Amino acid sequence: MKTRKKWKVYRCTTQRDDGQRRWDEAYQFLLQCMIEKEAREEEQEERNGSCTICPCLNHTATTGSDH
Repeated sequence: MKTRKKWKVYRCTTQRDDGQRRWDEAYQFLLQCMIEKEAREEEQEERNGSCTICPCLNHTATTGSDH
């Protein structure tokens, strides 16, 4: 059986002139995603709020088998 090569990963931070701007853009993007998600959820809630419940979903329990 072949032995697998062991990889080493090295990480380091580098300072960038546009770092603050990039963080601001990422934060604004996440905020916009959350706003849109909440709007979709509220819209779905409004659509579902006016629906009636189908009576066939509320069957009473029976003792007989349902085969």
